[in-house]
Amino acid sequence: MKKIIVLMSACLLFAFFGYTQTIPAEKVPAPVKETFAKKFPAATSVAYKMEKTDYKVTFKDKAVGMSANFNSKGQWLETQTIMIESDLPKEVLTSVATNFVGFVITDITKIDGPGDVLNYEMHLKKGTVAEKVKFSPNGEILKKTPLKK
Repeated sequence: MKKIIVLMSACLLFAFFGYTQTIPAEKVPAPVKETFAKKFPAATSVAYKMEKTDYKVTFKDKAVGMSANFNSKGQWLETQTIMIESDLPKEVLTSVATNFVGFVITDITKIDGPGDVLNYEMHLKKGTVAEKVKFSPNGEILKKTPLKK
C-alpha cells in the first residue's frame, strides 16, 4: 500500500511540474549542474526544466522522487521531496486530525529551503472539498488554498 501511495505521489509531483519546459542538460548553466551534483551526488533519473527564470531539476535519490530549484547562478532555492503519511512529524499529523476532521491526506511534499526552512505541504480531501495546506514542522498552518476540480 505504501508503495502505491509513494508511486501515486511521485506521479502527481512530476505531473505538477509538467507546465515547465524541459531543456537538455547542455543548455543548463554550469553553476546549476555543479551545485546540483554537490548537493545530490546520488541522484538518478535527472531531468532539467526551465521554470520562469529558475531551473528545476527533477530526480530520484534512493528511489524517492524529488525536485530542486536553482537560480541561473547555481544558488539552491528549495528542494521538494515526496513523502508518505507515516513519515510526517507527530505534530503535523495532530494538526491535520484536529483542524481537518474527516479529511484524507492524498499527497504530501516536504519542502526544504536555505536557512533551515522546512515545511510540509499536502492535499487534503473530504467529499467534494479539497484543500492544499502548508504546515510548519510543529503543526502550525502556514497557508491554506482551496483546490479546484
